[in-house]
Amino acid sequence: MTKYFHLYADGKRIREISWEEYMEIVRRERHQEKTKTLLWVGKHDIGISKGSSFIWLPIKQLLEVLRVCGVIKDEG
Repeated sequence: MTKYFHLYADGKRIREISWEEYMEIVRRERHQEKTKTLLWVGKHDIGISKGSSFIWLPIKQLLEVLRVCGVIKDEG
């Protein structure tokens, strides 16, 4: 099941939101100057959007990049 989140500009807080709220924010803020950063997490991939910009990537690739950069450590 996919979950949706609003990532606050302070870089510390998050809030889980519904699919409907996610779509309302995307539709309302698509062409505004100040926009919210939104994140969704699915079974195999994640997506991040801000205004009309959007990126999605497979979770496996993200984890590999985080390992290579030393952000997360290999277990074992």
